Amino acid sequence: MIIYLAVVLLFDLTARPSERVFGEQSDAAPRVRIYVEPLSAAPVDEAMEMRIHVAPGAALRGNRASTPNRDLSMILTTGETVEERVFRAYEPMTPLTIRPNLNDGNIIRYPFDRYRVALRIQTFEGVVTATESGRPMPEEVTVWQGLPGYRVRADQASANAQGDISVRLDLRRADAYIFFALAAYAAMAVVACCSLAISSLVFLGRRRVESTLMGALGALVFALPVMRGIVPGTPPLGVWADLVIFLWAELASVIGLALFVFSWASQRADP
Repeated sequence: MIIYLAVVLLFDLTARPSERVFGEQSDAAPRVRIYVEPLSAAPVDEAMEMRIHVAPGAALRGNRASTPNRDLSMILTTGETVEERVFRAYEPMTPLTIRPNLNDGNIIRYPFDRYRVALRIQTFEGVVTATESGRPMPEEVTVWQGLPGYRVRADQASANAQGDISVRLDLRRADAYIFFALAAYAAMAVVACCSLAISSLVFLGRRRVESTLMGALGALVFALPVMRGIVPGTPPLGVWADLVIFLWAELASVIGLALFVFSWASQRADP
């Protein structure tokens, strides 16, 4: 109980996500309001999905709250991928979905894997492309620092110029995910130690051979893969935690079953 309470106090299991705002925040000047919302992360594919909501500021608003009073162009750059979007005057600014790459991380380090996403947002007046230059428009970029199963922190990657903001998102597993993953792998180690303890005592003659225990030890061999399959996030087989704990726990359970069967087979049958 003391260890459990210490872990609960150490890990912030109830942390609530928040927003961070970058760029122009004054309603007096024309500006484009951009809301970045992470939707999901796929470490195995080294990619994530996020939705970009775009709306005009008060001084840039057309006849509706979601329409600008002039043509606008937006260029989104993530790594080597460039997304271009043109918003026509007095037409709704529909959101767009992008799939940036997860950098500086590897799923093999589960559950302590970390990732980074770089996003550059450029906004211009009129219709321009990535190879053209236009008049930059002031931007207000709001990033939602929330993603199920992860803790997200947004920072400004560099000093932004007007109409050009670079944002860096750092992702790591949520404290609750790390806690439950460590608890699951610790349980696997305990199960393997129990299997070895039972079989070793029987093999050394310190305890009697009971046939009912053979079924229990056999069940432990198949229980470990089930426990491995329910760890949070279900990483692919072969991550760092598997090589350190799961593989050896499974081998220990099989060895324990083999020792018990050998002891049972070597026991002299009653006349």
